[in-house]
Amino acid sequence: MEGTEIKRTPPAAPMAVRRIPCESPVARFSVDGKFFAHGGRRIRMQGVTYGPFATNPAGDPFPSEATVRADFDGMAAIGINAIRTYHVPPDWFFDLADEHRIGVFVDVPWPKHLCFLDDRRTLQETRSLIRSATLRGARHACVFAYSIGNEIPSNVVRWHGARRIERFLRELHDVAKQADPKGLTTYASYPPTEYLDLPFLDFATFNVYLHDRETFQRYLLRLQHLVGDRPLVLGELGMDTFRHGELGQAELVSGHLRAATLTGLAGAFVFAWTDDWYTGGHPIEDWAFGITRRDRSPKASYHALREQFEAPLAALLAHTPRVSVVVCSYNGGPTLEQCLRSLLGLDYPVFEVIVVDDGSTDETRAILARFPKVRAIHQPNRGLSAARNAGLRAATGSIVAYTDSDCFVDPQWLTHLVYQFERSDAAAVGGPNLTPEDGWLADCIAAAPGQPTHVLESDQVAEHIPGCNMAFRKEVLEAINGFDPHYRKAGDDVDVCWRLQQAGFWITFAPGAFVWHHRRQTTRDYLRQQAGYGEAEALLQFKHPDKFNGRGDGKWRGVLYGASLRGVCLSRDLIYRGTFGAGLFQCLYHKGPTHWAMLPSTLEWHLAAGVVAAAGLFWWPAWIVLALMAGLSVMVVGLQASQAVLHPRHAGFTSRLIVMALCYLQPLIRSWARYRTRLFSYGYPLPAAAAPESAAVVLPMHGRRTLAYWSEMGHDRTELLAVFLAYLIEYRWGTTIDSGWSDWDLEAHYHPWTFLQITTAQEDHGGGKRLIRVRYRMRMTVLAKVAAGSALVATAALAGLNPLAGAGALGMSLLLGMAAWWRGTRLASQAAQACDGLARDMDLIRCLSAKR
Repeated sequence: MEGTEIKRTPPAAPMAVRRIPCESPVARFSVDGKFFAHGGRRIRMQGVTYGPFATNPAGDPFPSEATVRADFDGMAAIGINAIRTYHVPPDWFFDLADEHRIGVFVDVPWPKHLCFLDDRRTLQETRSLIRSATLRGARHACVFAYSIGNEIPSNVVRWHGARRIERFLRELHDVAKQADPKGLTTYASYPPTEYLDLPFLDFATFNVYLHDRETFQRYLLRLQHLVGDRPLVLGELGMDTFRHGELGQAELVSGHLRAATLTGLAGAFVFAWTDDWYTGGHPIEDWAFGITRRDRSPKASYHALREQFEAPLAALLAHTPRVSVVVCSYNGGPTLEQCLRSLLGLDYPVFEVIVVDDGSTDETRAILARFPKVRAIHQPNRGLSAARNAGLRAATGSIVAYTDSDCFVDPQWLTHLVYQFERSDAAAVGGPNLTPEDGWLADCIAAAPGQPTHVLESDQVAEHIPGCNMAFRKEVLEAINGFDPHYRKAGDDVDVCWRLQQAGFWITFAPGAFVWHHRRQTTRDYLRQQAGYGEAEALLQFKHPDKFNGRGDGKWRGVLYGASLRGVCLSRDLIYRGTFGAGLFQCLYHKGPTHWAMLPSTLEWHLAAGVVAAAGLFWWPAWIVLALMAGLSVMVVGLQASQAVLHPRHAGFTSRLIVMALCYLQPLIRSWARYRTRLFSYGYPLPAAAAPESAAVVLPMHGRRTLAYWSEMGHDRTELLAVFLAYLIEYRWGTTIDSGWSDWDLEAHYHPWTFLQITTAQEDHGGGKRLIRVRYRMRMTVLAKVAAGSALVATAALAGLNPLAGAGALGMSLLLGMAAWWRGTRLASQAAQACDGLARDMDLIRCLSAKR
């Protein structure tokens, strides 16, 4: 089906400046992924701070009603749709905001500059202030959110301890929610206390004053990673016109707002609306941060904000290259229509949507027929990587973005991805995948281990981006030959990321470019997914052995992000505070999961427990050891479940039990699939049907042989290795390539007990004459070594009880070992036979002897 190019024209009323409908108090602001919604529509908070002011005749720290009305008219004229107040407004102020459809971000003042946790009276007054503010705000639909605190001094936080401050802020959050359950809450932090961990808040707010644009952008990326899946709002940003001039302020404010918008922030508040500013009962006359003067006459930044707020998001990009969006689907009918509708609603100028139907047998073809603007490619089932390569070949854009049929995208997904390409020379850009509201069981599965996530080495460099949300420069992806078709279910995204980095490219991350990813809806589907991931890990270990440890677990350089469990955290995080706790940027350094503590949850631990149980048949104290081992396993998964991040409405006892069960089963099933794939899922080429014709090549029983080939046509040993590797992959031998740290070139895995190492060397004799040596060595697999060691221990124990039985067991073990080794030499000979035939096809002449 031929699709059509999808173009977007700037809307008459862009999303960024839509007014807030406040017809009734029922319509309240809500969180929509990493952004906000009001009345069912996405809204970006485009705000200014308002006040503090001198008290009016009524005693309120706000101007007169006439002045406020005029200010609101001036704000609406340039697209400002929200204000931040530093006192709780009176009811007439809220009524005016309702009338002008301006959202009010209420900062509740309390004596945070004191060591407040040492004074019970202050604590009680603070709770009362929060309660009264939220009770008043609950009557007005214009209330955007409540800030339960603003910039607690870092030395006060250090005095009380970060954990005590976090607990008190959680208490204030609970007080606010009791008074106004539908109201959003936040805390306005700043760089010296960025380490405060406040996951219970609806969104994160930071006040940031950084004049250097690049430093500001880097810090925004850091903050986005810190807050995770929640919206991020800049509570304050601005510049003093007394010291930097009005044009300097206009340039900074507009540039910073553009960077914040394109980085994916949910909103920003410019400090301030006017130079008329009071604090501590006195007017501030040596600073002028307002976008209007004291008499409300506009500065240059006032007009700069109009241009910023009225422009559609994509119009803020310097370039809008054509993007090809590729969706690969195999029986993805239940969610495909939702995915396609979200893609056709993307807010980006020029893009195309390509769906690769990889041999689906459900209603996928019928669904695609209902979307004539979508280009459909139908092919037999060849696996995920082959489908992604088909989409790459069909793509006409300079950027190719991939998502899955069980995802639906944010309208501004492509804009945020393209912005990261625009501001960097990265070869690929990824984004987060969030969990939609699919019920309590899906929420439990989303919190369980093993969900697709991103791995970051720094705030700007990614080691891995998940396949459900990744984009590439087309020429770079083609330069590394796209995706490896060896990966049919999973692992292709990990492989392509590692190959990009090995080729000298780098990957970055766009935290605002998110997609909604439906998790598995049943525990059976989840465990089946984890088994598929285990198979993919085994295949990846063949190709990237340096990326895995001895048990087959991946070794990431970076940090895994996302709500999915990563293990048990037993150590406390470290906070860098600076000398005397005066650092301007006081950072939190996560210790991460304690890997050794996860040992009782591994498959190897349970196999050891099985051995102990068998020993209990002969030695009763082994049952005590078995009980201790089982208790440790239950304790580990219990700790994991207690640390799982669940939605508050689902965080009950039953949900924790479900997460606990999944934490127990996931590593066992994933490890078993990994071992099974590595040991038993090889395809063997038949000597007569698959191997090229050549003279017989047989490895002797000691498992070593060296062959030599003469060439007078300048053939290189790497050419022989390349065609041999292609042959092995074609006939589904397990293969491992030297990653630069080994003294061999290839490993061919064909048997649970043995594998073959191939090493080559080359002699140059001038005039294009070369002698290529190929050495074959058989090796025992890890499983064979473990089995041999276990058999030796068991035989020794049996011999201690019955020498005759021990001798019989030893003889049987030796016989089985010799049979496995003999079988290995026969299979290894097939590989050597194939290599010899390929060398013959290259016109290499095999020498009678490999010795000089």
